[in-house]
Amino acid sequence: MPDTIKDGSGNGYLAKVNSAQQLFTRSVTESESEDANEAGKAYNINTGNITLTTDADTPILYFKNNELDDLIISTVVIGAKTSSGGSTTDLPEITFVRNPTAGTTIDNANAVDINSNRNYGSSNTISTSLAYKGATGETITDGDDHIFVYGSSSGRVALAINEVLPTGTSIGIKFKPQSGNSSQVVYCAVICYLHTEE
Repeated sequence: MPDTIKDGSGNGYLAKVNSAQQLFTRSVTESESEDANEAGKAYNINTGNITLTTDADTPILYFKNNELDDLIISTVVIGAKTSSGGSTTDLPEITFVRNPTAGTTIDNANAVDINSNRNYGSSNTISTSLAYKGATGETITDGDDHIFVYGSSSGRVALAINEVLPTGTSIGIKFKPQSGNSSQVVYCAVICYLHTEE
């Protein structure tokens, strides 16, 4: 019976064991999102600037996962410039909608400004998924309100979440400016990655 553990690559290295019979090993621990990023499966989706000209609850992002793997949303960032005419004692309202399926934002299909791989050396894309930006007067319907938060009247909020979108599911994000708003520039960014079962 062999009394050594040899390197299988043929370089002749042997495993090291200490006096407590413990094998010396080295490991690196990283998050699933970091692993996905290194594999070129992490993405940044960003609507770019959207000017909202009323104080109505308005869809600013619609995303449907059409990839083969689950898509994990780890962070949503929503930024807003100062509102013209908006109440100074009010705050914007942000609503996440679970599985919307219809509405003019989907019909109009205006692509987001940025749909980019977070690994600068990867050419992978999520081009089969749908990533649309909304506009004043548009709608998303047939889903269920899922998350509700107050936003910033001028600045950005980063929402650390863990939402799972299996193939064929969708998310919508709506922004309701302060009452009285006549012009406010907003954007929505989604930091996400594909989860691959090993």
